[in-house]
Amino acid sequence: LQLLAAEAGVAIMRDDLRRKLTDQARSDPLTGLANRRAWDERLDLEVSRAARTEAEFAVAVLDLDFFKRFNDSHGHPAGDELLREVATAWSTVLRPTDLLARLGGEEFAAILPDTDLDAAEAIAARFATVMPMSQTVSVGLTTHRPPEPARVTMQRADEALYAAKGAGRDRVVTR
Repeated sequence: LQLLAAEAGVAIMRDDLRRKLTDQARSDPLTGLANRRAWDERLDLEVSRAARTEAEFAVAVLDLDFFKRFNDSHGHPAGDELLREVATAWSTVLRPTDLLARLGGEEFAAILPDTDLDAAEAIAARFATVMPMSQTVSVGLTTHRPPEPARVTMQRADEALYAAKGAGRDRVVTR
């Protein structure tokens, strides 16, 4: 009986560890948001869903303006705190069905299922209104256009982001 109890305990601990590792592999350790791996998986799911159901979805790529300057002026711990605060603030403007992910550095992205471009623009505008520490954000925004692959949708959102940065930052540009 003791041997069975010990084996059961080990099995439970192993399952808990596996679950923790799976979560860590899909989330950003600094912000707690989804990471690039989780983003890519969800984007592929949304593209597949759109192909089956013709459901619309939008993609927003967000980049903190002058983040390097902020880090240089305030230090990296303050930059990390800004990233955490941004993640928390932006999460408040999203629905439970949306996905916010940190793609890397100061670049984030959001998938907005069942959202047309007008609704997505309203959501993107709210990102700017909740920015902490008097910082600003540039947003590239697009909607998925079936049957295009996910990479084409992302490329268009990235192009919109670069256009927002090129137009002076602190704005939303759609493509």
